Amino acid sequence: MPEPRYLTKSRYKTGLECPTKLFYTGKKDEYPDQQFDDRFLQQLALGGFQVGELAKCYYPEGIEITEREYDESVTQTAALLQQDSVTIFEGA
Repeated sequence: MPEPRYLTKSRYKTGLECPTKLFYTGKKDEYPDQQFDDRFLQQLALGGFQVGELAKCYYPEGIEITEREYDESVTQTAALLQQDSVTIFEGA
């Protein structure tokens, strides 16, 4: 059975730009992604991580969802969203 393909923020953005590109995203065996070898894009991604770390400095009371298993991360995020005020990093 094929592995499920979740609609992440990045994939949602890709789908808005080009539905065909979204279709082919993640099918590495059939359509290799040449962006993996692009040094500029690698540095851009690194910058995204830096922004995330900076946000954690500005909001030290925030809670990061570190669970990578999809269903569990959704459960943790949903539980945190029951609070009146909460800052969540990497929520599902």
